[in-house]
Amino acid sequence: MNPLAKVFGWTRFAGFYLGEVMKSNLLIAWDVLTPTDKTRAGIIALDLPERLGDGQILLISNLITMTPGSLSLELSPDRRTLLIHVLYLDEDVEVTRNHLQQNYVERVLKLG
Repeated sequence: MNPLAKVFGWTRFAGFYLGEVMKSNLLIAWDVLTPTDKTRAGIIALDLPERLGDGQILLISNLITMTPGSLSLELSPDRRTLLIHVLYLDEDVEVTRNHLQQNYVERVLKLG
């Protein structure tokens, strides 16, 4: 991969992740400051592709944990399933799972 393309990819990823952290912080702040409680906590299992390396799994789990409202709990012994606690679980669990899959796992895979 071209070094310039790699730098551009990491820069785009950093921008995406900062946006995710800002949205999460605003959502939690709004929930704390308003009288209605919008939390719907739950634990989901996120399937990880076999081609993920140890460093990529570590990056994904740390990014999820550092995003307010989510926490990586456990990696399965076969390293293919990551259990995640989310504070704002969508009515359709697949929506939350797909969001994490597309915006964390797939983006980390693209970084190489």
